[in-house]
Amino acid sequence: MMGDGLRLFWLSFFLCIVNSSDFCEVSIPYNSTNVCLSSGQYVVTDRIPPQMRAWRSEEQEPQITCRNEAIISCDYQSSMHWNRVEISNCLVEHSECREVTLESVHFFNSKITISVKDNSSNSTINDCLFNETNLHIIHSSESSAPSTIASSHFRLLSNHILGSSSLSFEDHTSGVQSYQELINNTYDATQTTPAPTTLQLTWSGAYDRENPTGRHLLVENNILRTAQFDLSTLGSPDMKLTRNHMVVCLIYLNVQDEDLYGHHPAFIEETDMNVIHVSKKGASARGPLNIRHNHMLYMEVSSNGTAIVVKNNDILNWERFETGGYVPDMGDIITDNTFTTFTYTIVHTNDDLLTRNEIRIDRNHFSRADITINTFVDTFLFMMDNVWTGPIVRYEEEPALHFTQILSGVLVLRNSSMDGYRGGGIKIASALGSRIHIESINISSCGKGGILMMTEMSPINLTSITLYNNTSPTVGGAVSISGKNALINLLECSLIDNRSPHSSALYISSNDVIQLRSVDIIVQDDIDQPLVDHSVVILNGNYHYENVSLSCAEERYLASSNASASLVWSCRPCASGTYFLGRGEVVEDVEKGNECTRCPGKGVECIDGRTPKGKPNYWCRMDDRAELICHNCPSGYCNETAHLWNSSCIGHRSGELCGGCADGYTLGFLTSACLPVDHCRHEWIALLSMVPVVYVAVLLFLPIGDGSMWKSMSYFVQTVPLLLKQERQSSIITMISSLFTMPTNMGSSFLGFCIGRMDYIEREFISLYIPFGTIFILVICLCTLGFSKISCTMPRRKIIFLTNALNKRSMLSRCTTGLVTGFLLMYSGLIASYLKLYFCIEIEPGRWVMYNAGTERCGFHVLGIIRDIWNRRKLKGMERETGRDVLMVLDGCYRHSTKYWESVYMVRRVVIAVAYVFITDESATVMRFLLLTALFLHLVFTPFVTAAGQWLETMCLLSLCCLTLLNGQLEEKYSHAFLIIIAVPFMVSLVIVVHKYWNKRTRRSHPSYEPLCNGDEFGMSAESLNRITYRRTTHTFALHKEELYDAESFLSQPSKKRKY
Repeated sequence: MMGDGLRLFWLSFFLCIVNSSDFCEVSIPYNSTNVCLSSGQYVVTDRIPPQMRAWRSEEQEPQITCRNEAIISCDYQSSMHWNRVEISNCLVEHSECREVTLESVHFFNSKITISVKDNSSNSTINDCLFNETNLHIIHSSESSAPSTIASSHFRLLSNHILGSSSLSFEDHTSGVQSYQELINNTYDATQTTPAPTTLQLTWSGAYDRENPTGRHLLVENNILRTAQFDLSTLGSPDMKLTRNHMVVCLIYLNVQDEDLYGHHPAFIEETDMNVIHVSKKGASARGPLNIRHNHMLYMEVSSNGTAIVVKNNDILNWERFETGGYVPDMGDIITDNTFTTFTYTIVHTNDDLLTRNEIRIDRNHFSRADITINTFVDTFLFMMDNVWTGPIVRYEEEPALHFTQILSGVLVLRNSSMDGYRGGGIKIASALGSRIHIESINISSCGKGGILMMTEMSPINLTSITLYNNTSPTVGGAVSISGKNALINLLECSLIDNRSPHSSALYISSNDVIQLRSVDIIVQDDIDQPLVDHSVVILNGNYHYENVSLSCAEERYLASSNASASLVWSCRPCASGTYFLGRGEVVEDVEKGNECTRCPGKGVECIDGRTPKGKPNYWCRMDDRAELICHNCPSGYCNETAHLWNSSCIGHRSGELCGGCADGYTLGFLTSACLPVDHCRHEWIALLSMVPVVYVAVLLFLPIGDGSMWKSMSYFVQTVPLLLKQERQSSIITMISSLFTMPTNMGSSFLGFCIGRMDYIEREFISLYIPFGTIFILVICLCTLGFSKISCTMPRRKIIFLTNALNKRSMLSRCTTGLVTGFLLMYSGLIASYLKLYFCIEIEPGRWVMYNAGTERCGFHVLGIIRDIWNRRKLKGMERETGRDVLMVLDGCYRHSTKYWESVYMVRRVVIAVAYVFITDESATVMRFLLLTALFLHLVFTPFVTAAGQWLETMCLLSLCCLTLLNGQLEEKYSHAFLIIIAVPFMVSLVIVVHKYWNKRTRRSHPSYEPLCNGDEFGMSAESLNRITYRRTTHTFALHKEELYDAESFLSQPSKKRKY
């Protein structure tokens, strides 16, 4: 033996010398056990040396290729040690060594199985490359009894795995401490082709109970495709998987005995895995499985007696199956995790362990959870402070929390919220012999009901539950409980705006006691939902309620059906022709609002229980008895179409009869709408103050004459806005009409402006400043000039010779005619404003308000406007120039037989103003009648002295009649017809003005004599007048010192004595 050893030593020494001289050898000597190789290629036929290493580290690794199946002989060298070599195409079925060390070895297309048999087995594989290679290492113990300090070690460190390579390790040792370390191993992550298990580790073998030992596994910081761990132990394994990245991880645990001292906790921490499956079989494990700080797509834990601790994980899909029951005083703890889907099943049919099991699932985030509890012992499930994040598309028809079964369990669910689940909130499909406590839960916007339970002999307590906007297609939109032999309590719950065809809020059926305490129910309107019976609460059983409140939707009355073992509350709509304002209620256990009221006959429509709708131009309010009272609305204040009874006001108006303005708005001029306060400008006051001056200038310097055209056109322009609906009043019509009235609320012109915050009365008095200011200036003018003039009189029935003074009027004449004309143009507007201030209606018994300003109470006094009109007869008797001017304006345009027509004119204006102000319901009909009557009287009496005046008045009245007949009858697309009708009088007046101007120019170019006055104006025939009153165009009679002469005396004087 000594000689053989020396021979091998010298042979090895010789090979090193040869390699150092760069001699390349193609084969390794037979039976070599320890070789040192230089770079190059080597061929092995049947035996591979157990110890091989490269000669120099800076050279390329020597390449060893096997031609046939080979063996590794450790007969002379018990340990196997390869360092920096490359192995290719080697097949080693079985080789036994006492120790294996592989360092920086590259394997290609090889399959090697090595068995390490020793009481202190050690294997280390470090920094190796595996390409299409399978390496299998087996540790086992010798038959002799091991030392108490013996241990087995397997280390797999910093290796890289390519292709379909796989590494496997089996530990068959017994009676020794066994340690396995798998650290920093990687695989080719770019490979997409399917591959077998990358790493597999197996524990097996016999166990010596008298010499308890343990196995310890550390898998850390690996990047692997797949890993499988088959671990068989006496108790819970000492296993730690931390900071690994794996595509698939499979862990199979087999606990052979309930060893009280051989149990260790297992850990899976800080790993990133696509799929991990943990399966435990055998006896109950006293050591828990700790799963913490992991990120996983799918994890399944199946066991028959293992408690788990799951904390701070992010797991897409989680499944837990426990079938054996827990060790006493142990249970699962699942806290602070994020799950998309969570499936948890406990099925324990063994009643040997009659101890309490406690499961805690707290502070987690779920998309949905499916839980089953089926045990013969009390299993307490605590679910607290969890958050449901919302449904996902795949499970959108599933409830947020689904209990398939609860058998002999105690459920405590507290402080969670669920929203937007089409499959429902909480569903308990079956509960038997259990206790259910649900507290501080918010469920909203869920389909198929908020809480649905079917229980038997299972008491239920719902405390501080809020269910909002949930829907059920069948029964119980918020809560539906079908129980048998179970006490059901609802305490301090809120059920708000839930919907269902039957019992929209609460449905409970039980043959035991039903108790409701401090429950608030608010019902959503279901008028647009078909096939509903409008029931809200249905209790079938021995019910008792205390401090329960129920509030129906607006305009729904409360229908109640009470019996000894049944209670039904419904919120029903009223039938057509009736209505209910407010809400049917249960307040402090007292029912209110149980009847409908008949719909008012004016201003509102009640159809099919819907919200009463106000008719166009009507304002409605609810009185103290919750009954509707409707009033016709002032023009331009209310909606012109059908509207909800409480949405009448337009143009930012508010208050009673829409007479006030909304916050931040105020009344203005030239518009009926309220204007923003911040748009008001005080500078407009200066403009308004100048309007009377402009009016005076126009009245003094325009040729007014007998006033026939002014009267007809002003009356027409003033009346048109009273006949048209508000939306048809254009800005032009509003502006023109305001020239003859007051710029208050006529129409809805975009020219509207405001000068500051003001109420209706203040605005009306400011508006009266314009006509009163105009009249006041003209009166001052008249009084001032009157003191400087001397009046002349002449006997009645004397003929007046009008001279050049008519062509060049004095200032006194201008002031007089302007004053009378201004009063005639504006007095109808003054009367309308005066009547509006006095027009009050009673909106409720004993309370009167102004019709045009519903926010103002009637109780003030306005001085009456002086309406005494000068008596025509007295004016005729006046011989002063002022009297003549007044007469010319008042009746200068009328025939002698119709001198009274100015009174008719004034009465007609007053009647129109009164009808516009006071008649609100049938104003169009009344206006139509008055104007047709006026047209008829005008055609019959023909009061105007000239044909032009007669035709102009006829066209004005005819146009007004057409407006009253067509207003409200034409569609919007034909609205231009109104403009055509309104334009006709303006065109006729324009033709008359042009014609008069043309005639005046013609007379100036052709001197002639013509009658100065019409005979009717002086009460004599035209023939008699023509004989004594002629004027020559070139020589006119002169009035010296404003003297008037009798015609006969004038003609009888000698021609020399006549004063021309």
